[in-house]
Amino acid sequence: MASILLVRHGQASFGKLNYDQLSDTGLMQGELVGKALAMRGFEASIVVHGSMQRHRQTFESAQRHWPSLGRVVEMAEFNEFDSDDVIACAFPQFRNKARLGAWLLTRKNKTQAFQELFAQAVQRWTSGEHDKDYKESWRHFCQRVTHGCQQLMTHHGGKNMVIFTSGGPITALAQHCLQLNNEQAFELNWTLLNASISQLLYSRHGRVSLAAFNEQQHLAQAGQHFLTYR
Repeated sequence: MASILLVRHGQASFGKLNYDQLSDTGLMQGELVGKALAMRGFEASIVVHGSMQRHRQTFESAQRHWPSLGRVVEMAEFNEFDSDDVIACAFPQFRNKARLGAWLLTRKNKTQAFQELFAQAVQRWTSGEHDKDYKESWRHFCQRVTHGCQQLMTHHGGKNMVIFTSGGPITALAQHCLQLNNEQAFELNWTLLNASISQLLYSRHGRVSLAAFNEQQHLAQAGQHFLTYR
């Protein structure tokens, strides 16, 4: 059996114009990932990151302490879903992000208010009842991610890999392995920490299983302020 480690990106810039840019905390979380991988002595023949800025930055931060030992590949199959579109389809009044920002400013707890709104939007998206409304339905999103993973396992069978990605793709792969329904899958999703590490085990025959999910010891040991969700 070979391993695929799934690394969620570090903390992004929530509430900023460019969410995709890692915060200072996010950059440090990336370094903690690198230290954790180096401490494990994990040798990856292939290192993959999505094409989003936060994926590349997390990988680059990790590399400071864990130099990649094999080829580095960028694959858009491991990009996050379009959360702006998911929100806009559920709440058309927030299709203009400036209006969403203005609304959040009126909320006492902005983070909680956004999470509640986002959870409702995700529930609508994953229901399958409004697939035509979205640029990418939940079903097609899952197919994209699992197809990307299958490509890697087919072309690089028997080799250890690390994939720097987002919470959505990790959720889709966990759902695939555990055969969860959508509600159960997102119960897992909401627990995913920035820069956490999950692990898949796979065989040359295509069998894949979830061996670990949302590992966070490397973050907690460095300080509670590194335990972030968005």
